[in-house]
Amino acid sequence: MKAVLILGLMIFGITAVELESGVPILLKEIKAIKTEHTEFTFLLDLELSQGGKVSEVVSLVGDLLEQMKRDQLNDDLEYAHRTTTLGLDIEWLIIVLRNLTKERQDKNNQLSELNQIIVGLQQQLDALTEQLNILNGKEEQLRQTRAQEAASYQARQENNSKVLAALNEIIPKLQVAVFDQDGKSLLQTEQFEIVEKIKRELGHNHPVAIMVALTTKFDVSTVKRIIDKLEHIRNAVIALMKQEDEQETQSQITFQTAIQEVAELRERFSKDFEITSQLIKKRTNDKVLLEKRLTIINRDLSLTEQLLIQTREYKEQYDAAYAVRKGKRISEIKTVQQAYDLVENHAKKHKQ
Repeated sequence: MKAVLILGLMIFGITAVELESGVPILLKEIKAIKTEHTEFTFLLDLELSQGGKVSEVVSLVGDLLEQMKRDQLNDDLEYAHRTTTLGLDIEWLIIVLRNLTKERQDKNNQLSELNQIIVGLQQQLDALTEQLNILNGKEEQLRQTRAQEAASYQARQENNSKVLAALNEIIPKLQVAVFDQDGKSLLQTEQFEIVEKIKRELGHNHPVAIMVALTTKFDVSTVKRIIDKLEHIRNAVIALMKQEDEQETQSQITFQTAIQEVAELRERFSKDFEITSQLIKKRTNDKVLLEKRLTIINRDLSLTEQLLIQTREYKEQYDAAYAVRKGKRISEIKTVQQAYDLVENHAKKHKQ
């Protein structure tokens, strides 16, 4: 109560002791005021008991009362402005908190969906990798099989060529021998050479070789039968070699077709692999950005929650301080108002 203290200083400067008419009664009424602010009533009592003029006291107390009311009005206006601002700040923080919470939930949902997409893409990539590996293995197997088939074909044809060459050599000799020895048996040396030649070229277990080896009489009719057998075999060898050539040609065509199919599948799978790899890279980058945003959101949420708590606490403290301050000032105003009414009524009565 700064104004009251100023009033007290003014009162202590008054030295007159002559009391105006009716002041003693007024002093009793002032002392009868029930208040916690006894310093004010004491100073007022001191002023009047020291001979201060009631009219001057009325003016001083009136000025004090008006100043206290203005102070309270200003405090009320300041409180209304400040508490409105704080209320708006709290509402804004609540909205920000709600938006951040919703955004965090949305981002977490997006992150979950993104993780599922990345897992699915990775599975596709793994499947494509497996398919490419299978194709590479298949191509390697095709090439190995083709090489084996080509080597086998080459060996068979070389063997067939040797047999054919031997038959082409043996048959004319037998024909010449039949012509020279018509009606006679072949000489033992000729028989031996022919038998060994047949065994060497056709093999010891070949039916013709066995038949020749078991033949004891190489007369013309017997040799003719052997020639017929050998010509039959030669024709069969020629047919076989032609068949082998045709099969080799078909095998090469089949091989090239299979290799082409593998190449086309590899190209398609490789494109899918590249596209899937790019998608995984893009989705992974999206995930990194999303996680960074979530980090910022969580940080902002924490800061906003703290600021909201602090703002609410400050508002509560500000409201409490204002309530205490206002209660005290209202009590002071009430006390001063009662004193003012007493001295003003006293002044009016004694003025008449």
